Amino acid sequence: MGLLRKTLLKGAVIIVLIIFSSAACPVHGDEPDRDLGKLLEPFVPENAEWALTVVDLETGRPVVESGNSVRERLVPASLMKLLITGAVLDYAEQGGTVHKVVTVRKAVTVKGKKKRKSRKKTYTLARHSVEIKDKRELFDILHDMNVHSRNRTAQNLADSLGERRFGSPGTRTKGNRAVCSFLNSLDLPSGEAIIADGCGLARGNRITAGFIANYLYQVSKKPWFDSFRETLPRPGLEGTVKKIGYTDQRFRVKTGRLNDVFALAGYGVNAGGREFSFAFIVNSKNGRVFDRMRSRGELLRLLAEGEPLQTGMVRQ
Repeated sequence: MGLLRKTLLKGAVIIVLIIFSSAACPVHGDEPDRDLGKLLEPFVPENAEWALTVVDLETGRPVVESGNSVRERLVPASLMKLLITGAVLDYAEQGGTVHKVVTVRKAVTVKGKKKRKSRKKTYTLARHSVEIKDKRELFDILHDMNVHSRNRTAQNLADSLGERRFGSPGTRTKGNRAVCSFLNSLDLPSGEAIIADGCGLARGNRITAGFIANYLYQVSKKPWFDSFRETLPRPGLEGTVKKIGYTDQRFRVKTGRLNDVFALAGYGVNAGGREFSFAFIVNSKNGRVFDRMRSRGELLRLLAEGEPLQTGMVRQ
């Protein structure tokens, strides 16, 4: 009996210790080991409205939602080109064609006055539109547009798409209508996007980060997804993201920039090998933003090196 009593007493002590240990260090199986939003916050300008959404490409679930404006429609700048790219590729997949604008220019050497060197001046002689029939040519145009963020190309494609869908002449209003028609064909939340132009210069464009991230997820299910993804530049290697401060050829991203706006969206792979889409939009209330490259480069590093894709990791 004495031995049994000692054994029971020892067992009770162990149970009590386990209970106290659990109370001191509670275990939350669905909690991430870090808060991505808090890690990113020091790189975001003070008093800025910002939001980050990350969506798991396998499940379509938002796994990260951070920022003080997660539910707010923000100015996306050139992230609008992502919508134009999808709308054009989808239309081409259905057998439709769009036009490109060809500009005819002439270079003239102007002789300088005394002690001044001669210089070249370029004059525009004419502009006309040409139908894009070859898919490779269309891809090259979209790739150049996204890698170098060509505003004129994006707006011309939007106007052309509007003309093909709703009749001549091609106008910005018809282009906006064509893009909205394409977006409405996808399984996207309503009321989270306002389309004002095709290139992102208009501040009337208003979109939530969640809408963009979910749009990119929906696009990943399309037959033309590979072409869409490959039109986007690789950070640290080309175009507007060549000097972003982070290099990873597994990522494909699109920048957005105005004086008081910077944004980044696209696709990536985390340390666990999970693929995701994401959208990061910052609208500064203090005018010019000078640390946009640092913020976006740090975001890519955090996304790539971390493990954000865990069930329940939603931060607001």
